[in-house]
Amino acid sequence: DFIRKGVIYNLDKTAQSLTSIIKKLESTLKASIGKVYVGIGGQSLRTIRNTEVRHLEEETKISQELIDSIMDSNREVPIIDQEILEVAPQEYKVGINLLADPVGVPSDHIEGRFLNIIARSSVKQNIDKCFKQAGIEIADYIISPLALANAVLTNSEKRSGCMFIDFGADTTTVSVYKNNILRHLAVIPLGGSNITKDICSQQIEEEDAEELKKKYGNAYADKSEDGDDNPTYSLDGKCSIESH
Repeated sequence: DFIRKGVIYNLDKTAQSLTSIIKKLESTLKASIGKVYVGIGGQSLRTIRNTEVRHLEEETKISQELIDSIMDSNREVPIIDQEILEVAPQEYKVGINLLADPVGVPSDHIEGRFLNIIARSSVKQNIDKCFKQAGIEIADYIISPLALANAVLTNSEKRSGCMFIDFGADTTTVSVYKNNILRHLAVIPLGGSNITKDICSQQIEEEDAEELKKKYGNAYADKSEDGDDNPTYSLDGKCSIESH
């Protein structure tokens, strides 16, 4: 495996796979692909909070230039071996008020609160190396969990507050929204493949374990129809496993 838990481990094999995928896409589309957008995810992706404070002269009207300056200062916060990939402004404290947009409000003090999405610096560096080796130009980077949440969640759900869980093969990503703002993001290094491996531990082949999981997998600990607390599940007589 050259990608594990959303992180590149083998640069050469990843570059070879990228070249193959691009060729197949160009053949299917009957068009050349000049640039690509790359989604970043993986187990090192997480969020940290930061606060930037500015003391102003009395009754200074807050400008967009000041907000931009505060955001720039937030992005310059040093994080060892980590890189800020995206910033989700939480709110601005002006006086005793919390505002989403403080531009035009007079105050002698402003406090910007930010949620920084970070990952190990090597994550983006390895992606750059692979695409360069494959001869593919990157148009821009996208935070995969944010793109997925934007495609699935409605504005109403984000506004009222919700938790979005993306249960993948190697990782599970949790995103929390409230008032249309991302409040938390974390990637748990556990996924569907862990369930398959647990089934394999019962002396069952991986292919059969995957099929058993898909056929009988259930998020509810209900009893079987005959009332048995520990039913046995089988796969066309090939193998069987008892529920615990």
